[in-house]
Amino acid sequence: MQTYKSQSDIALAVEALAAQDEGMARAYAEYGAPPLRRGKPGFEGLIGLLISQQVSTKAAEAIHARFHRRFPDAAPRDVLAASDEALAAVGLSRPKQRYLRILAQAIDSGQLDTEQLAAAGDDEIFAELTALIGIGAWTADCYLLFNLGRCDRFPAGDLALQEGYRLLYSLNARPDAKQLADLAQRFQPHRAAAARMIWHFYSGERAKVKLLKQ
Repeated sequence: MQTYKSQSDIALAVEALAAQDEGMARAYAEYGAPPLRRGKPGFEGLIGLLISQQVSTKAAEAIHARFHRRFPDAAPRDVLAASDEALAAVGLSRPKQRYLRILAQAIDSGQLDTEQLAAAGDDEIFAELTALIGIGAWTADCYLLFNLGRCDRFPAGDLALQEGYRLLYSLNARPDAKQLADLAQRFQPHRAAAARMIWHFYSGERAKVKLLKQ
């Protein structure tokens, strides 16, 4: 399977997209190539994504920091041995405590072998991850994209990605997950680079608005 291993891999993919798509060309001309941004694979990477579900980036970073102070090794057995109070103290809601325990149990028992899984195809990884309660399409696609560096994943349910697409292509309404997934088909086989470019564009546009308000 193809993966992005370096910043130059991302730049080459975005250049290819820009050559065939006006929106990508505009975003690339204005903001350059997006950063590679690779997360750790395995349990630690999945923890990060579970924490990030449905919370702001700032809140997720704060919870991450508290979690790693409490569990520096990020080991499944440490999480399984932790009390509800200890998990709540780092900022995890009751549903996320449950999801994290389910994930930790799956890895500790051998049901989910993240090292072996990393060598599998995208669809197999997606199916195995989403079979676990608490891991949906967004989490699985983001794990494939950021933590495994896969080249053709597009987490269409991401709200920032939806809004970034709306801004980049001057749409009247933000596309929903199904609509955006269909629209993203034209970016194959570099949908992950397209997603990174749209996020990068969206971040740049938000920064501009913030400066104007100062």
